[in-house]
Amino acid sequence: MTSFKELGLSEEMLAALESKGFTAPTPIQTLTIPMLLSGTVDIVGQAQTGTGKTAAFGLPVLEAARERARCVQSLILTPTRELAIQVAEEIDSLKGKKRIRVLPIYGGQAIHMQLKALKQGVDVVVGTPGRIMDHLKRGTLRIDKLDFFILDEADEMCNMGFVDDVREILASANEDRRTLLFSATMPHEVMRIAKEFMGDYEVVSVKSEKSDTPLTKHIFHEMADSDRFEALCRVIDSQADFYGLVFTRTRADADLVASRLNQRGYPSEPIHGDLNQTQREKILNSFRKRKATILVATDVAARGIDVPDLTHVVNFALPQDPQTFVHRTGRTGRAGKQGVAITLITPNEFRRLMYISKSSGIDIKKEALPRIQDVIYSKKSKVVSELDAIMESEDHTAYLSMAQELLDNNPPVQVVAALLKNTFGDELIESSYRNIDTVGPAGSSGHGRADLVCALGRADGLTPKKFVDFVSAAARVKPWSIQHVRIQGNRTTFTTPGHEAEKIMNAVNSQEDQLLITRGEGNSKPPNRNFHKKGGQRPPGKRPYKQHYKPKRDQ
Repeated sequence: MTSFKELGLSEEMLAALESKGFTAPTPIQTLTIPMLLSGTVDIVGQAQTGTGKTAAFGLPVLEAARERARCVQSLILTPTRELAIQVAEEIDSLKGKKRIRVLPIYGGQAIHMQLKALKQGVDVVVGTPGRIMDHLKRGTLRIDKLDFFILDEADEMCNMGFVDDVREILASANEDRRTLLFSATMPHEVMRIAKEFMGDYEVVSVKSEKSDTPLTKHIFHEMADSDRFEALCRVIDSQADFYGLVFTRTRADADLVASRLNQRGYPSEPIHGDLNQTQREKILNSFRKRKATILVATDVAARGIDVPDLTHVVNFALPQDPQTFVHRTGRTGRAGKQGVAITLITPNEFRRLMYISKSSGIDIKKEALPRIQDVIYSKKSKVVSELDAIMESEDHTAYLSMAQELLDNNPPVQVVAALLKNTFGDELIESSYRNIDTVGPAGSSGHGRADLVCALGRADGLTPKKFVDFVSAAARVKPWSIQHVRIQGNRTTFTTPGHEAEKIMNAVNSQEDQLLITRGEGNSKPPNRNFHKKGGQRPPGKRPYKQHYKPKRDQ
């Protein structure tokens, strides 16, 4: 077995790896690290998430980084803000005692914080294309002295419509840099970028080690975001002996969800990075002894938690990457026991869940949320079982005289009903539960999704990003409400909330004076096929299609 030392890493990096508990390199690290340390070649690496590719490029980046260089030495582009944060944290944890500053840059974070950090000096920048473009245009980020330019999850960047941004950023960098491109798949667009900007390059490919946890059943439920907590309660209520982990995205979410669960009567504890070791141990002991049956955790805080008999893992918030999903859900279905991993998503998270499913090799089935009737049946069954257990153990004998007195003075059914009401309140009454709006078939309700077709496609120069920008601007709807976009040769299919379908069709069709967007399978191509093509004809007074595109850079 190859060791990290054999790869040519410095003692400083070896010490950092040892402190993190890394004992042996993964295949992608074994192939990539020596090439980056000793040569000048560019690399195209085909590797799934979870194969250790962050360390594969992160360690050579850190080895090459010079302290107090007073310039950005490496730029790493990622498709999402969550991945940018994760990669930045991983690289920062690998630097050991080396005085290297790593900065994640992404949309949604206050830009003045990024400006301040950049002004103070940064060695490694990890960012999303939109925000990197913003800083380049402001002149607050310079990438003309890079040692490494790294594209992480390049195929996802192409899928998300960032190709033009990536090209523009690459063109802004110094030509003598080394370029590394990592991608789970190698679609045509990714290879075009490699040929255009990388010249001669080596291809490194490793097979993914797909997760295989046959004892874990994977399902997902789809609902409106406002119903997410109610859906979680519905899931817990439908299980007689729920004992599980609930994962949230942030510390604040963990505190809030645990607090609301406790208010509902579910013994819960939050665990996250704000807790000291004493608090953490106290909570874990409570959970292991089942004084608390639900642990609401962030990913970082959940590291090291090993409870073999968990019945459920619930993704209250969808993780950004497949490896985190595998780490979360792999905590159930152990020791020969069946476990269930449940993911709660909104319609606009469906595409990301399918990406996670494909990348991790996990088949995730959609199921309807448990019905209110199922929840009440489960609770009633639990009540009956508990009463049977009490009567069998004879722990109730001290109350026999009081029971007899109540029965002598009142009808038995009335006595039992009053006791149930006093104990359970409205918990066993169906009308006390709030309905959860189902995300049904397209157009089935205001909360369902409608299938729409646009009579323009790839032949007209469309990309997913351009299409979303065009429709959202024309109809004045939120970009994220436009989902499942599939650009084909001369048509584009997509979905949108049912209540916005008519609005989108009316806005776009009236603006273009043509039947561009229709329901279902749609109609044939508009008569004037060159209407939106560069150099094509268009009706008087109409703008070329591409002028509708004003891409938002703060992604």
